[in-house]
Amino acid sequence: MGRDIGATHGAAIDFRMLRRAFLERVRAGDVSLREACDAERDLVRAGTHYGTSRRSPCPVCARRTLRNVTYLFGPRLPRSGRCMTSVDELRSYERRPEPYTAYTVEVCISCEWHHLLTAVPC
Repeated sequence: MGRDIGATHGAAIDFRMLRRAFLERVRAGDVSLREACDAERDLVRAGTHYGTSRRSPCPVCARRTLRNVTYLFGPRLPRSGRCMTSVDELRSYERRPEPYTAYTVEVCISCEWHHLLTAVPC
């Protein structure tokens, strides 16, 4: 669902440069694999059940178990956000008048690597 986000009402923020820098620190040994692969169980569970499969393998373990999970934050949503379970659910929020922000996180369901990819105002 990460790329399926429709009309935006502001500038999207892309975190790929931070991702690349963090992975360089992992590969150099400055960050341990334990520290890099510490996704919370709820995120791994969301990736397993609702995540969109990525074409690329995990940058840490090289398995093809990398998924994108999209969370929505905004008015009248839980403080922890709302995990979008389908594109249709995300589109239903886009029709609401309140502003929301969709955060897309990549998570490896094998090694538990995770990283925030984008933040998109909707």
